[in-house]
Amino acid sequence: IWRTVHFSMISWKVVVQAIPTVAALVAFSLIHAPINIPAFAVSTNVECDMNTELKAHGYSNMLAGCFGGLQNYMSYTQSVLYAKSGGGGKHSSLAIVLMTAALFVYGPMISSFIPRCMAGTLLLHIGIDLFLEGVYDSFNKFDNLEYSGIWFITIVMATKGMSAALVAGVISALSTYAVQSMTHINPIRGSMSAATLRSSVFNRSPEASAILDHNSTGRSKILVIQMQGHLFFGNVALFTDRIKELLAEKQGSSDCPWIVIMDFTLVMGLDSSAAHSIGKLKQTLHQMFRIKIVFVTGSSTGFPCEYALRKELESSVENVEPSFDQKDRSTSDESTVLLPLAANFGSRNNPDGRVFDCLDSALRFCEGTLIAWKDPTIVNNGEIKFVDVASSISNAGEWSLADEQKIAVGYLANLCQGEESDDDMKELFSFFDREVYFESDVLWKQGDKSNCTKLLIRGNLLSLLENEAGSTEPIQS
Repeated sequence: IWRTVHFSMISWKVVVQAIPTVAALVAFSLIHAPINIPAFAVSTNVECDMNTELKAHGYSNMLAGCFGGLQNYMSYTQSVLYAKSGGGGKHSSLAIVLMTAALFVYGPMISSFIPRCMAGTLLLHIGIDLFLEGVYDSFNKFDNLEYSGIWFITIVMATKGMSAALVAGVISALSTYAVQSMTHINPIRGSMSAATLRSSVFNRSPEASAILDHNSTGRSKILVIQMQGHLFFGNVALFTDRIKELLAEKQGSSDCPWIVIMDFTLVMGLDSSAAHSIGKLKQTLHQMFRIKIVFVTGSSTGFPCEYALRKELESSVENVEPSFDQKDRSTSDESTVLLPLAANFGSRNNPDGRVFDCLDSALRFCEGTLIAWKDPTIVNNGEIKFVDVASSISNAGEWSLADEQKIAVGYLANLCQGEESDDDMKELFSFFDREVYFESDVLWKQGDKSNCTKLLIRGNLLSLLENEAGSTEPIQS
């Protein structure tokens, strides 16, 4: 029977009053699966595959919508009762499906023979059981803030209803997340000098190596500060204050840094307030301590924020240096790009900043800067030029022992450039023994005593450095 709806007969006051309930139902219909399924898995001590569960809900709701059926909804209370009654497995699930189909047809007739007190008793049993599970059993399993949130949601649900409890749950979750982010995660993971965390460049000239190894001009003048977690308005003040305190403690000491590398590799997110504060921090630190600041995004996509932080940090730099992939670079890249840029980085009185995608590129750049500040004449000659020995072997697929010996002698000549003759290199090679290693073999562990020198003829080695902050950094592969 079709009837014409007269809008004048609609009670708009009732419609407005029903909007919160309708909105809560829509919201809970969208989030019930991600909430109820993991909770049910915890209550029954089983593992759940959320991908499979979400697909099942999607397909079932599509079919229900096509045939005019009701929404498929995972009810936590009935599911817990079903599990505690011994239900489980495909056969029990099929029995439930058949029983539900029968009740859909004959339910109204059967319900008239069931005492109403049975339904009330069942609801009371489930309510008490879930209350004990949520409030009593969870005691001492959460911190005070999280447990207070459980009581807050329980009280709101008992006094105001389900819709208000849903809003209370959102408020409690957001508040708990914000407080725990500020309280439990220190935005600064650690700090160390580049004397510990040095770059992957190994072919420095003796003059350049002497500069970098010297206590007053070398890598000890580079300070690496690693950040972590989320940086937002709640902890950005703590973040900036900690950095200022750290640099203030080092002023006047022998390890007072000239260059600071701020590594954002472990930072998962930046809000606009934190991004603006970091942009101002570069100028503030330069004015207070007269240091150069280099930033590391940790990703080729830049900082984890919508704000154009990289552009602001490099606003005073005319030429933005390219990023280098550690797995695909040549020695010429280092000498023709990074070192000249380091020479043009300016004096310590210049507040220019640089941004790199990876920590190794930043370390290489800063080491080149120290060399340029000490002796600009060796910037372009600060590295040993290697001869590509392997390309001289015609059969690149299979090398004989003679080919390996020829390559090894050539590598030694590259490392020992000077007046040494080929005979000297061959005599030096005679002290080596041929060894073969396989994937996952460990040659050395950090801290092991050095007892030999190895020359890599073919293949790749991965070097992992565990720094003072406890994290592991790939240095060379």
